[in-house]
Amino acid sequence: MEMHELFADFLQTLLTPSPSFHLPCCKILQCFDAKKVPDISISEFLERFAVYLKTEPSTFAAAYILIDRLIKRTPGSQLTPLNVHRLLVTSITITEKAFNDFYWRNADYAIVGAITNEELNLLESEFLKGIEYDLRVERETYERVLARISGIKEVSSSLKEAYTTSSIL
Repeated sequence: MEMHELFADFLQTLLTPSPSFHLPCCKILQCFDAKKVPDISISEFLERFAVYLKTEPSTFAAAYILIDRLIKRTPGSQLTPLNVHRLLVTSITITEKAFNDFYWRNADYAIVGAITNEELNLLESEFLKGIEYDLRVERETYERVLARISGIKEVSSSLKEAYTTSSIL
């Protein structure tokens, strides 16, 4: 199974059914909500990034860490079928820019993520404000996330080596 498929399965287990209304404390994340649940699965969505933009497994893990940070810093917020795709395209864009020497233009991420460039620019700004521009990804957290995504308690040395030799760490 490819890393993006493992990551999609992992995210699927974290989704909360979409609420029929928004609590006032969740307004920060409302800009990430789609009008309706996208027709594309999380796995197919992530596969687009892996195929078209050559997104590495390390980016998916770090993107999740940033999404988790945003949700933890936003009281009452949840990962839902309405916001997961926009949170993913935004966190992948931010992660690529922060940790890789080479990254695509926002317009490229927007095309693959099926949103406009203007919308991605707005979402990126809101996301960064929501995490207070904290882009740190500690090695221990990163390895723990890889283990959770992979469904194992301890990251094997070969898996650890494969994913920690990327430019993200």
